[in-house]
Amino acid sequence: MARRTKEEALETRNSLLDAAELVFDNRGVAGASLQEVAETAGVTRGAVYWHFDDKVDLFNAMMDRAILPFEQHWLVSSPDDAADPLGRLREVLCDILRQTATDARLQRVLAISTQKVEYVGELDGIRERHLRVRDQALRRIDGLLRLASRAGQLAPGVAPTGAARALHALVDGLISNWMLDRDAFDLRRVGHRAVEQLLAGLSGRAWPAIRRPLRD
Repeated sequence: MARRTKEEALETRNSLLDAAELVFDNRGVAGASLQEVAETAGVTRGAVYWHFDDKVDLFNAMMDRAILPFEQHWLVSSPDDAADPLGRLREVLCDILRQTATDARLQRVLAISTQKVEYVGELDGIRERHLRVRDQALRRIDGLLRLASRAGQLAPGVAPTGAARALHALVDGLISNWMLDRDAFDLRRVGHRAVEQLLAGLSGRAWPAIRRPLRD
């Protein structure tokens, strides 16, 4: 019985997250109500508060469900990083572009978080999440670039911190522009080429020299 109750609670939680994606996408986060989320999920408003403290908590849980599985691969350091840090960095950045281009749920929550939320009132807490994820990404990129510098993979005079910000801005900007108009360019093809060219510049080597096969 206890196991069934736990399964039912998880099912309700996932239904609420599914409903939040739909309602936030249709109305924007500020314009959405928890009552509408509950009705869309087919549960009472009390069920929303059983699982989530408020709208910000619901939004963050929605984002985590879509992104956390990828963040373990993208943003967590590995002992294998030191073998080829610049190649690993290229793999991470290109995989972010690939997943964004192919995962419908990831696209939906990214569109909500970048186009349909305002940092006002109760939603100011969402800004804190965005800053936390940005800082985590910058630390990951910076860490790989420092390993690359120690391994002699970067050109003399390249500052890892500045280079990390340039790479983050490149990928973040590509995704943001593609999310606004997905027919404007091929995110994977254009993005991969841009990442490879910037990394080639940081390494001081010709662009094709750092290329290696990526996952489809």
